[in-house]
Amino acid sequence: MRRYLLIVLCSTIILGGCVTKTPFDFDEIETYKIFYNVPTDEIIADMSRYDLVIIEPIWYTTEQIEAIQSKGTKVLGYINVMEADTWNRALIGQMKEDDFFYRDGERIYFQRWDSYLTNIASANFRKILIREIQKQIINKHIDGIFLDTVGDIDDVHLDYPTDLAEQLDGLETFLKSIQGTYPGVPIVQNWGIETLERTSAPYVDGFMWEGFNYTAITSDSWSMEKIERLNTLRETYDIAVLTVSDTEESTSRNLAEANGYIHYHEPTYYDTWDF
Repeated sequence: MRRYLLIVLCSTIILGGCVTKTPFDFDEIETYKIFYNVPTDEIIADMSRYDLVIIEPIWYTTEQIEAIQSKGTKVLGYINVMEADTWNRALIGQMKEDDFFYRDGERIYFQRWDSYLTNIASANFRKILIREIQKQIINKHIDGIFLDTVGDIDDVHLDYPTDLAEQLDGLETFLKSIQGTYPGVPIVQNWGIETLERTSAPYVDGFMWEGFNYTAITSDSWSMEKIERLNTLRETYDIAVLTVSDTEESTSRNLAEANGYIHYHEPTYYDTWDF
């Protein structure tokens, strides 16, 4: 699988024209790390140990991003697609009532994350997300976009066909908008294999599978079936697959690499940095 993506970022007002970047090749990515916390100078310097880092771009300046990239490390910037975090008041302050998703007249709240389910079928919300991509990804010269929480579409809407169709249509419109506005910028989707099969596979360059733990995967026929389906999509659409385990590092990594996936082991969470 060869994944040469010529990245041309165009924004006349913000960047003063088109900026051409080095081709982004997932075949050259062997190591990566996810880190969503505020960085220090020491952390930024240590990121050079990885081929790729996935970060929360709100906490970074353009200069810090360029420092990470100066050693050859690629950077993906996190964008929360299907949830609105209550701490992100700047984003929620732009949202209207219809930008949240309602079922039986109530917003869906995720207590674990302190966030609300969003409505990707809303044109206004899609515009908000595009502005976030411009501000946090493009203006900071980040290499690509990591679309988190897309898997919520599978988790919340699969048993509701009308809602599912509306959300998938909204997601497809959103992905087309990204491609049209920022041609060549890599997109990685976090989870949601049903959504990947039904809608997003032609538009994304990578797919992440969290919870890729050996025993849980190999003892579950559903998960083994998902590997087969994912491998078919990977070959058909040339999609890179990134996996994350939190237990059984060695066997989980071996299983991932046997399938041609790029693996990362994280036993705690993404807010700590281990030197």
